Amino acid sequence: MIKVIQGELYRIRKNSPSFLLIFLSTFFMLAFATTFRYNTLKTTSVINIDISITLNKYTEFLFSDYSLIIPITIFLILYFTEDYMKGLHEVVFSKGISRMKFFFGKLFTSWIVIVFYIVFNVLVAYLFLISISVNQFQIEYSIWTIVGYLIIQMFCFIGYSCFLWLFSFAIRHRTLALVIIFVLLGTLYLYLTKISIALDMTYSLYKYWIVGLSHIMPIASYPQELSTILVTILIYIVFPIVLAFFIYQRADLRRLERK
Repeated sequence: MIKVIQGELYRIRKNSPSFLLIFLSTFFMLAFATTFRYNTLKTTSVINIDISITLNKYTEFLFSDYSLIIPITIFLILYFTEDYMKGLHEVVFSKGISRMKFFFGKLFTSWIVIVFYIVFNVLVAYLFLISISVNQFQIEYSIWTIVGYLIIQMFCFIGYSCFLWLFSFAIRHRTLALVIIFVLLGTLYLYLTKISIALDMTYSLYKYWIVGLSHIMPIASYPQELSTILVTILIYIVFPIVLAFFIYQRADLRRLERK
């Protein structure tokens, strides 16, 4: 499995969409940081010359915004459906790599990309925000509380990648998969921010949606709800993997298996 992961990481480094992902996410992060700072300045009293940006508030809004979701969604859909588009399964299996090693090797590779993606974008956003903001930053919570919050959000994105992994087995055509997933994201956005508010809904999906977890979860409250959050994330991770592996084991992915 280690060789599969190494091979997949090499493919990603040599693939142009990976660089497009970094460029697109960096653009979104810079735009989001600029917008956040502008809104902060606009709501700050003119008399108060020393502008204080609250980093923990920015962290909460960072993960409820779609700036992080859109680039990684495009990349993962392209990455997961590439094998079907190019017919690589037959070549991989003919080299003696088992289905299980390939399945989990590719899945774990996507998790490595997720970790790098989150860390990179958080650093870019924070460094940019700090560089364009003068004077002081008011941090209400300890650095370890914020780091724990970031780790939880990272696991949320890992769970989201598991859903996309399952989705790629159900719809193997790249363009169709992209269209459907963004329709679903748009529908979920309306549900989370418009419909549920209008209907005064308090359903748990609104509070613990896998990508918009911080939409209603401030940094101050997550330690008290940590057990519920971890169980929810675990379900989001385990269920798609089990279902995807069940479909994967029974799918006819190479002609060699019929001989």
